Amino acid sequence: MLIHLTGRHIEITPALREHVEGKLSKLGRLLGDGAEAFAILSVEKHRHLAEIQLKTRSAVFAGQEETADLYVSIDEVVDKLERQVRRAKDKRTARRRQAVKTGEAVAALVEADSSSLERRRPAKPAPARRPRSRAADTGPAPRIVKVRSYRLKPLSPEDAVLELEGSGRDVLVFRDPETGRLGVLYRMKDGAYGHIDAKL
Repeated sequence: MLIHLTGRHIEITPALREHVEGKLSKLGRLLGDGAEAFAILSVEKHRHLAEIQLKTRSAVFAGQEETADLYVSIDEVVDKLERQVRRAKDKRTARRRQAVKTGEAVAALVEADSSSLERRRPAKPAPARRPRSRAADTGPAPRIVKVRSYRLKPLSPEDAVLELEGSGRDVLVFRDPETGRLGVLYRMKDGAYGHIDAKL
């Protein structure tokens, strides 16, 4: 972790720098590569203030503590930041688990909607028979459902169509910002788009 240390009305001694770096190195292991810390230490009469801000690619954590001893202020603000970081990591883990459950629900919704579409379509006349190839003799390939977790984007159905057209994928899961509900947009065989408005 890259650490920027600033002193206001105080000289940053090697012992003070070592204490801050030692405390923040534990947070650096929690946050991973690319994290930066900005620490400001200041002393005014009997007020010893430690302010620390941590920046990662995806989040910013900040805290400050004021006590009668600068080392205690540093320890307390680092403890506060550690609680913030652990809470954020727990939320991210819970979101990933929820995303997997959502992915399974979406797969079931798409399957149910596809089968209901097939039932509603009028039967088409059978096309003229062609000679079957050797690959066709083996029967249809088994269907594989991949469950992936990804962050849902807040999109209107119209924006979801544009997103799906630009992505080259066949299915897009999104959250409608107006209703807050989960939506699934999928490309149909005739080129139209099917939209499932999930009421969970």
